[in-house]
Amino acid sequence: MRSKKQFTGPERSLQRAWAKGAGLIDEEFERPMIAVVNTYQDFSPENFHLRHVGEAVKAGIRMAGGTPCEFNTFHVTDSETFASEGMRYVLPSRDVVTDMIELMVQGHRLDAMVLIGSGDKVMPGMVMAASRLDLPSIVVYGGPTRAGTYKGQKVFLETVYDAVGEHLRGEMSAEDLKGLEDNHFPFSGACDTATSGNTSGIYVEAMGLSLPGSGTMEAGSNYQLRSAKYAGMRIMDLLKEDVRPSKILTHDAMINAMRAGLSVGGSTNMVLHFIAMAKEAGHDISFETWDELSRQTPTLVKLAPSGPWGVTDLGTSGGVPTLMKALGDLVNPDQITVSGKTVGEISEAAKTDMSGVIAPVSAPVDSEGSIYILEGSLAPGGAVVKVSGVAPAMWDVTLTARVFEDEESAIDAIRANEITDGTCVLIRNEGTKGGPGMREMLGATSALMGAGLGETCALVTDGRFSGATHGPAIGYVTPEAARGGPIAYVADGDPIRIDLKARVLDLDVSAEELERRKAAYTPPAPTVTRGYLKFYAEHVAPASEGAVMPRWNHDGYS
Repeated sequence: MRSKKQFTGPERSLQRAWAKGAGLIDEEFERPMIAVVNTYQDFSPENFHLRHVGEAVKAGIRMAGGTPCEFNTFHVTDSETFASEGMRYVLPSRDVVTDMIELMVQGHRLDAMVLIGSGDKVMPGMVMAASRLDLPSIVVYGGPTRAGTYKGQKVFLETVYDAVGEHLRGEMSAEDLKGLEDNHFPFSGACDTATSGNTSGIYVEAMGLSLPGSGTMEAGSNYQLRSAKYAGMRIMDLLKEDVRPSKILTHDAMINAMRAGLSVGGSTNMVLHFIAMAKEAGHDISFETWDELSRQTPTLVKLAPSGPWGVTDLGTSGGVPTLMKALGDLVNPDQITVSGKTVGEISEAAKTDMSGVIAPVSAPVDSEGSIYILEGSLAPGGAVVKVSGVAPAMWDVTLTARVFEDEESAIDAIRANEITDGTCVLIRNEGTKGGPGMREMLGATSALMGAGLGETCALVTDGRFSGATHGPAIGYVTPEAARGGPIAYVADGDPIRIDLKARVLDLDVSAEELERRKAAYTPPAPTVTRGYLKFYAEHVAPASEGAVMPRWNHDGYS
């Protein structure tokens, strides 16, 4: 054990003395020392209950003969930063979480890890850390909470955000807006919709790094606390058996997890996260991989905001094990998991859903996955759209561009009733480099929906979208404006052609006109000139390469 070299023997007396200052006793140094990496914080509902989950994990570790060593990383909370400068720090936090875990666990020479995460960037960051360190690891997801209700209506994240636009248009009273706001969360946990965070809980379990059923368990429930204890106990088995992430996170395991995410209409954010996670694990996943899998994988669950079901409904219907059972031959059953069982053994023992939440492959909600990769003259490197929330009328349209240099300007124009039917709201300079930070555009899409333009207008951006986004929202346009992509040269009035069935996103401007615009183009000055975001802008990879920090090649970091 690595920790033995760090803390045992007469020459390590000072190290023990220091740890004894925190209350450790001699016997604890003789046991395996297990990192318990928590994201507890007291101002985010996804994380507020994780102090109790951490205590349960530590109890399990002690029961199985280990010494838990808990420390915190952090969660820059998406939903508290939408449509603000704070959102620029959310995606960059993923790689910092990975680095922070590496620094702490390697610095203290701990033997294994239980990673307690909640939040879309935290979860893939933890998976990346598990791959990088390759120590026995289990991920415990913080979990969703049931949707609140107000006046008989379920209240999801997007319900509140769309209601802001309705209120500003005079269609909802301040009292009712506050009623939705006050009743969104009945308990701590992630909101009960297919947000990026809940999507990550599903796909991390599907790839084998979480115990069966834990990815959809209700936050803070007795079920979750008991599962957390078992995770603490199970990490000791993984250490004893030397089961490391490199044995679990195979290419096929990643494909299994991608199919699970596609089948539930998961967030578009998982596209770039899988590219990043695959790089850490030594695999190659790209936009092309996503396009191929989406064409092959049916949508089996219509989760909110694209459907009526909450993530907790998926959990009570059997969760990820039943979902994998429903996917059948589309998943590789031989992949091992942290439970000690294979994917096939887990799904074979899972119940069959009788509630109607999970459709059978023979009669799917949709014959394809919900995430499409578009290409064309506006996005030669690709773009991403979640089609499950797009109205039929918007699947094949030519719209007129209205160009904005940032999200705030677009929101102001939408709320000032300056956007008319048939408009393509195009927001640029919001990519990984140009933002910097690649903000999520939920504020803009919600403003469109709240203004009643969700079936007549589209939003196209080199920024990102939240899992709660619905309506015609096309993001991750590559190359981004700051890297010289065609989106930099779009002008007001340009025709933008969207054909989702053909997976096309075109700028209908002649090549000669585009070259003229390039020659006359002056890039905007950097919006950030100091601090972490300046460093990020100088080094981050494009979205199509996973937005990893620093740039990655197959021989390692460069």
